[in-house]
Amino acid sequence: MQAAIDNHAIYQEHWPDWVEMKKFGPASRWLRWLVGKSVREIDASVIRDILDVGCGEGTLTAHLSNLFPGAAVRGIDVSAAGVEIAERAYGKIGLAFQSLPVQEESGLYDLVSAFEVLEHIEDWEPFLAELARRSRRFLLLSFPTGRMRPFEVQVGHYRNFAKGEMEAALAKLGFVPKTIRHAGFPFYSPLYRDLCQLTNAGSNAVSTGSFGPGKRFISEIFYLAFRLSSRRHWGDQFCGIFERA
Repeated sequence: MQAAIDNHAIYQEHWPDWVEMKKFGPASRWLRWLVGKSVREIDASVIRDILDVGCGEGTLTAHLSNLFPGAAVRGIDVSAAGVEIAERAYGKIGLAFQSLPVQEESGLYDLVSAFEVLEHIEDWEPFLAELARRSRRFLLLSFPTGRMRPFEVQVGHYRNFAKGEMEAALAKLGFVPKTIRHAGFPFYSPLYRDLCQLTNAGSNAVSTGSFGPGKRFISEIFYLAFRLSSRRHWGDQFCGIFERA
């Protein structure tokens, strides 16, 4: 059995080094692009409020606010370090952030999102049930599937999900798929993820810290490779919307 992982400690320590990676890094930008493609299946006018669970430093929360400009958007995360960064960066544009576990959240929302979160939760099924309980209409989820690399444990992953596993779990909670993407072959996986393993992506100097002009140029090249060389409907990056049946 895999030893317990202290995600709270990992992210309290590393968020300051990972902020610009989340803003400018190619994998993060590609995920935002996939999210934008997916939410086109939702009529934005019916979304009045959004809860982003595991908001981290807030970049994807702000992206949701841009995609649903008429909605009140709230981000929560157990990492006070991440929430503090999010408040500094995006609180000024009216987004709300709070350091809070989803189990203590009391509201209901038209859309509940959790991006790259569920793989960090040891007992993920009760956590998923909490996400479902908070949603009046839609769930928007992303996470990795397929073969798990050792470096992923270092950044707090307990698992990569099997294809169909989330759909089956949510069916029991009364949610059906609205749009599903398993994206990323071959550039995201296996090529990029194997490169992350070789370079220890969570702590190397290329992917962490400040992104100056050189690093942004390299990231732009990699982002184009993600866009042009990763399939939208075949691969190990899951991005999907589920609707309450």
